[in-house]
Amino acid sequence: MRFDQTWIRLRAWLQQPVTRQAGVAFLAGAMAMWGLPPDPNPVWTVLGLAIWLRLLDGQSARQGAWLGFFFGWGHFLPGLAWLWTSLHEFGKIPSVVVVVMIVGLAAILALYPALSGAVLARFVVRRALLPWAAPPVWVVTEWLRAHLFSGFPWNLLGYVWDNGGPILQTADLGGVYLLSGLTLFLAGLLSRLLRIDPWRQWQQVVVLVVIGMGCLALASGYGVWRQQEIREQLARSEAPTLRVAMVQGNIGQAVKWDPQRQSDWLNRYLDLSSSLDQPVDLVVWPETAAAFFLQYSPKNLDLILELTRSLHIPVLTGAPMADRDDRNEFRYFNSMVLIGPDEIGELRHRYDKHHLVPFGEYMPFRALLPDSVQKLTHGAKDFSSGPGPALLPTDLGAFGPLICYEVIFPDEVRQLATLGARWLVNLTNDGWFGESAKPQHLAMARMRAVENRLSMIRVANSGISASFDPLGRELARIPSNVMAAIVVEVPSGIGHTIWSRYGHLGIGLWSGWALGIVGIGYVQRRSDVTLYENNHIDFRMDLA
Repeated sequence: MRFDQTWIRLRAWLQQPVTRQAGVAFLAGAMAMWGLPPDPNPVWTVLGLAIWLRLLDGQSARQGAWLGFFFGWGHFLPGLAWLWTSLHEFGKIPSVVVVVMIVGLAAILALYPALSGAVLARFVVRRALLPWAAPPVWVVTEWLRAHLFSGFPWNLLGYVWDNGGPILQTADLGGVYLLSGLTLFLAGLLSRLLRIDPWRQWQQVVVLVVIGMGCLALASGYGVWRQQEIREQLARSEAPTLRVAMVQGNIGQAVKWDPQRQSDWLNRYLDLSSSLDQPVDLVVWPETAAAFFLQYSPKNLDLILELTRSLHIPVLTGAPMADRDDRNEFRYFNSMVLIGPDEIGELRHRYDKHHLVPFGEYMPFRALLPDSVQKLTHGAKDFSSGPGPALLPTDLGAFGPLICYEVIFPDEVRQLATLGARWLVNLTNDGWFGESAKPQHLAMARMRAVENRLSMIRVANSGISASFDPLGRELARIPSNVMAAIVVEVPSGIGHTIWSRYGHLGIGLWSGWALGIVGIGYVQRRSDVTLYENNHIDFRMDLA
């Protein structure tokens, strides 16, 4: 009897319009995710967003929040599938718990689209304003997602334009957030088209199509012009081109930290580097390629120094570092270290990762947790955070160092550009994650190059290693799960874009725009209420 009653209630709930709308919103979110890397296609993302925006018509703030939540849930859930590898295969967390964690994280991230849905449903009274209201509201919530609670700006909507087209070049104006806004604007126009009768209201159809095509033409025109201008700047530039050897060891994550095979893995990087048959300026190894503490491994450090002296060039590598603090206790860092042929056992150029991965590199609220609760990655102790974004000075020029997912934070990379970086270098180990995460992470690295007009050198433990010029053009690549060393010529960056100089003001502009929309919606709603009340009073007077 209880089962029958439960089924009847469930069927009644499924038949409710709001339930069907939530299901459509969930599928629309998944469709929007389909347009993101590894196969970026703005059409799918714009269509998914347009369906969601269409669902917001006539909804209350509460209903809009729920529709936004289900859209976000459907959007983030498939985009986080790669966490299965990190949590289950390497973290040894039971599969049921991992599913709950991924579903829960997607639900937490869905709170940001829920906020967008609530604001749009509540304050966009005139649906004709939706194409103009959706971009700033969404971008503000994306910015919040990139900064609150350590931030997690994975798969921002602007990455749908990572297809090599000229529209990607507009990122140097407003970063990936500008491309997200463009995507929402097009989706808003399409949602209006889905709402009107094309035969009776064909004039509106023409206007909306012309606006949309004009917007795309304007963005494409700027991109084509900017591409030509930067090509000419690179051709005229007297700055020397950097010849870089990217070395990808392709060492399995399950055996990478095995102390008995430590020498084998180091020898692999030494052999790959010494096999280079052409002169280079710098050899780059990936994150924690040196899987040992350099300060306390003199024999291994001597081997690396011997390589640099034989090649007469420095090696830039990732390595864990251990320093003693004032209390003579060890602090551990995930670092990037330059080891040069002129250095006699001393590590002079070093960058410590400052934006650490929660649960992966440290446990949040560590003071409240027992010592038995450890982070998911190798090692019992948490990493400490470095002082912040800082250049890595070398005789070749200043590098903007980025370790692992630091490259996904647009504002932090922008700070490196303003400090005077000539190149960006990203050492990473995507072996922790599934294959689907690798092209997504790569697309974010490319975007940082375009935003700041700086070449990007990205070297990964098991791939994908690649380098990009200031236009985002791929210069070289080592595919995933391949052991190789290749040499690439990387031009010095142009730098000094509108984004790199004034990007910190961007969120103020987006927020002001969003507040203006909210203000207009508030005034319109109040005027509608007043008009209704006046008409209602007149009607009662007529009856009297």
